[in-house]
Amino acid sequence: MKTSGKTKTRVIRASYELRSRVGVGPVPQETLEACQKIIDENRVDFSPLGLEFLENLRQTISQTKSRQISKNEALTQMTDIVMQLKANAAIFHYRLVGNLAQVMLGFLESLTHIDENAVEIVEAHHKTLTAILERKMDGDGKEYGAKLEEELIHACERYARTNKKKILPQK
Repeated sequence: MKTSGKTKTRVIRASYELRSRVGVGPVPQETLEACQKIIDENRVDFSPLGLEFLENLRQTISQTKSRQISKNEALTQMTDIVMQLKANAAIFHYRLVGNLAQVMLGFLESLTHIDENAVEIVEAHHKTLTAILERKMDGDGKEYGAKLEEELIHACERYARTNKKKILPQK
């Protein structure tokens, strides 16, 4: 939120219940290192969970196209699913999935409504991530991954130009 050219920070305090579970004060360095080690050494196969998220996205796309849900509800559901993909992909070493989900998340969050063209972009994103997860392509996908990310960014930019909106997908 901006006031007179300066950014004003809004502080949201954690509930008492959350603070009682987590505690107060800084987290000990040993705890942080232990958590990081677990994340780094994690070898759980993310593809079944990722494909489950993508099935939910496919259903939302289908419901959007058949007008079973409102455009606002569709946009909210798509954003939530892509956010879950982004968050979980990083933990499970699927950096390419996380990077592509980040671009899509930036695109969806910039929209005020969803139209047929935006749904087509989400559908192409869905198909791409499905192929990546079915092939269990973890990591960043190297040159192939960079090209996929670049193409998704270009699709979002073309949409922005066509719709005269300024949409800047975040990397």
